[in-house]
Amino acid sequence: MQITLNLPHVFYPGSSPKDNARVLRALLDCMVNINQAYLKDHSALGLYQSGVVYGRTKIWETIPALYQRGFGDCKSLTAALIAEYRNRGIEADPVFRFDYSKKRPGQINYHILVQTKYGFKDPSKDLGMGVDENAYFNTNDINGAR
Repeated sequence: MQITLNLPHVFYPGSSPKDNARVLRALLDCMVNINQAYLKDHSALGLYQSGVVYGRTKIWETIPALYQRGFGDCKSLTAALIAEYRNRGIEADPVFRFDYSKKRPGQINYHILVQTKYGFKDPSKDLGMGVDENAYFNTNDINGAR
């Protein structure tokens, strides 16, 4: 089942970075919560044991869809790993970096990571994302607006 959201006030050239950050965080929290609910009633391999690799998609996928496809990008990989961590009692939250596209003026590029008390985890990088793909992000620009 697919659910489409209409978000005309965010993620367009000129939209408010504050609004974008708040909505992105809400979407990530929703995905994590859905994944946690799934893991409570279903047995699933951990993300790093699943065989899933990094690959860009436009779709936000929950654990069963992500594992079935076999690849996903930062939004789906991060939501899966955070749900896994939280269900094991490890505190974890989504955080993200953003940068304005140099190739497409007005477009914003995001990269989503996992933050724990031990630091940041980047499942996209761990699962095969190329170095050049996120090289433009400054690691000091971590956001996670609530």
